[in-house]
Amino acid sequence: MYNERSLENLISLADRPLEERREIARMGGLTSGERKRYRAQLRLAMIEHLAALDLAQETREEYRRAIRRYVREERKKAEKWTTRERL
Repeated sequence: MYNERSLENLISLADRPLEERREIARMGGLTSGERKRYRAQLRLAMIEHLAALDLAQETREEYRRAIRRYVREERKKAEKWTTRERL
């Protein structure tokens, strides 16, 4: 996969000047910080999404309960009217 010429072009960090090593280390640190921030934002977005799914599920359950309650109340009202009509 690698040819010999490309391997010969590699320079060890130990063979590089101090300033160049510092610059490479600084760039690596900046990139690392960017990656950490990205992962933290991604983690937060996932947590928010899961929380939204839970909230949506709770909202659906509350909605179903409200519908059942409404249907029960309407049936009771209908029963009252039918019993009044019978009398």
